[in-house]
Amino acid sequence: MAEDVLSRQSDRPPEGTGHRPVVAALDGSSREDSVVAWAAAAASRWGVRLDLVHVVDPGITTTPYAVFATETPWFGERLEANARERLEARAAMLRERHPGLEVSVRAPFGSPPAVLVGLSERATVVVGASTHGRLERWVLGSTALAVVAHGHGTVVVVPESLPPVEPHRVVVGADGSDAGARALAVAVGEAAAVGGRVTAVTAWTVEVEDGVVVAEPGTERWARVETRLAGGVRASVAGALADRPEVPVEVVVRHGAPAPVLLDVVREQGADLLVVGRRGHGGFAGLLMGSVSRAVAQRAPVPVAVVH
Repeated sequence: MAEDVLSRQSDRPPEGTGHRPVVAALDGSSREDSVVAWAAAAASRWGVRLDLVHVVDPGITTTPYAVFATETPWFGERLEANARERLEARAAMLRERHPGLEVSVRAPFGSPPAVLVGLSERATVVVGASTHGRLERWVLGSTALAVVAHGHGTVVVVPESLPPVEPHRVVVGADGSDAGARALAVAVGEAAAVGGRVTAVTAWTVEVEDGVVVAEPGTERWARVETRLAGGVRASVAGALADRPEVPVEVVVRHGAPAPVLLDVVREQGADLLVVGRRGHGGFAGLLMGSVSRAVAQRAPVPVAVVH
């Protein structure tokens, strides 16, 4: 394992969730409380608008003639009215708890995954994950899976019943790729907002040095692999820090599968947030929903931000 601390300036301004509004994706389930609490805390921290969104999907089609003949409102309109009433009640409570926070409510019609993916082009979308009995993992519904897999910008998965905590200790998957650089920028931005710190982690399983597959810990070749990988991460860290030289960033390189390595570091450091890129290379090859990102989103004991 190779570990060091790096904190310096570079020329590129940081990217982060704080520059965009925050959308709390609500569906009337038990996940809502944690989603709303985390989203409201994040929006307050960054000074951006919070949108409470419940996508209305009636699931049936009622013709205008049927509505006229029965003299009853369209089923979808009743669903929208109920959703808005519930959202307005939540918005009122949030305005009391977070003075100065701008809160809006939206109940658009459509397919929940499609609507939320569209919103993710201009906002950070927060979705929930449910508990799964005695298993130590979370369950992401079909909507959350679709938004994390196909969304834009940053999508945050918040475990059910998890109280919001400021991200003083942020762990991020970094591998020197463009996706890893974007994830690092988000992680640095989150930590900078609260005076926190970042641990940038890269994992490797199979590497070749001098034409030989490296398999012996403690050897010179093993050390060269970890030094090379750490150097790539440091280059990305330099770009992510930009105007945030005060944020301490620790670089950690470990041998092992990416998801278990990330989860180990999260638990060891008592992290408050885990950030991963949707797609990477090297140790994080194929970081798509259904592989590493799905594994960490279902098992991390903290919110997981997936950066596209």
